[in-house]
Amino acid sequence: MIHSAIQFIVNFLNKEIQFAHDVGSEIVVAGGVMNTDGSVSVGFDNKMVLTLVNLEQEKVMKNTGDLNAVGKGFGKSSPPIYLNMYLLVSANFDSANYMEALKMLSTVISVFQVNSFFSNRTHPDLDAKLGKLTFEIVNLSTSELSHVWSGMGAKYLPSILYKVRMITFNSDQVDKEIPKISGLGGDVS
Repeated sequence: MIHSAIQFIVNFLNKEIQFAHDVGSEIVVAGGVMNTDGSVSVGFDNKMVLTLVNLEQEKVMKNTGDLNAVGKGFGKSSPPIYLNMYLLVSANFDSANYMEALKMLSTVISVFQVNSFFSNRTHPDLDAKLGKLTFEIVNLSTSELSHVWSGMGAKYLPSILYKVRMITFNSDQVDKEIPKISGLGGDVS
């Protein structure tokens, strides 16, 4: 599910940037600006890089699971898990292209200002299992921003952090079968 959401966002941003700036190649990529061994990621020069920096469980939507009719009883399934993604959008351009980096970052901000809500109804190429995605800017202090970048092992790049609500993990697998209760006057369902 996470990969489907990020791929959708990458594809959408690429289409919007190509339209806005008549750019022939894909400018938005998903990944980290640094490899896990500390080396700089190859192939991300002069690109907008989308990096998943955190996942958070959405507590407001938490529930206890579902009971569904199964055979002669009920099946109890685990409750869905709702996750929010924190996506860092970074302008990974060399210093000679600094103004281009700011232009592309501004375009991304404008795109999400106009398109802050995505659903399968408004965007048929969004995976139906995702339901909907909403984008909100996360404001970070200079200190918090420094921690994000040092945690990734990278030098600061012009960037913005978005909270993307909500990825739903919902398995139809039955965890436990519960028999019907029978007694006075018949079955109780």
